[in-house]
Amino acid sequence: MKNVMTKTKYVLMTLMLIMAFSCSKDGEDGMDGAIGPQGVQGPAGQDGADGQNGEDGNANVNTYVFDLSSESGNSIPVDLPELTQEVIDNDLIIGYLQNGAGSGTYYPVPASVWPNGTGGFYDIAVDIAVGKYWVHFYQVGTQTFMDVTSVELGKLKIVIAESTNTTTGKSGKESIRESLKSAGVDINDYYAVMDYFGLDY
Repeated sequence: MKNVMTKTKYVLMTLMLIMAFSCSKDGEDGMDGAIGPQGVQGPAGQDGADGQNGEDGNANVNTYVFDLSSESGNSIPVDLPELTQEVIDNDLIIGYLQNGAGSGTYYPVPASVWPNGTGGFYDIAVDIAVGKYWVHFYQVGTQTFMDVTSVELGKLKIVIAESTNTTTGKSGKESIRESLKSAGVDINDYYAVMDYFGLDY
């Protein structure tokens, strides 16, 4: 019996040594098995909160200011090199005339019956050409030129809103006018237009 126990002990020790060598780290790894099928997709997560909208930019809108307070006559031109043929054809060009130097009132031009700062009235026409913007003064309801004096005029502000796209059958300038209208902005209201485009008064 003692003999059997000793033999069994040796056999067990031999088996343990064999197993230890077969599990050695120096042995080669076998080939990886094939990739199993993809599991079922889990439920969608909850949407995050919407971020705050940024302010509208005005990268495509510029204002050009001219001091007319020392000008007089019935036809006053200003040089504006930014008035290219492409700008004239495609972009919205709006003019506003200050009602006397230092006044907070600006009228859109062209205008019929413009009250100047000294109590007189004029009709104002505008001509736009490449590089030039003219302001013409007429007697109310006539085609007769009428001179203004330097004390009657303030600043002329010309706003050019660049057309970024067009819609079928409409020019870019018409699209911008419609955008202003749909936003509730009266194009004749100087302050509303400046606020809409984020421009300085």
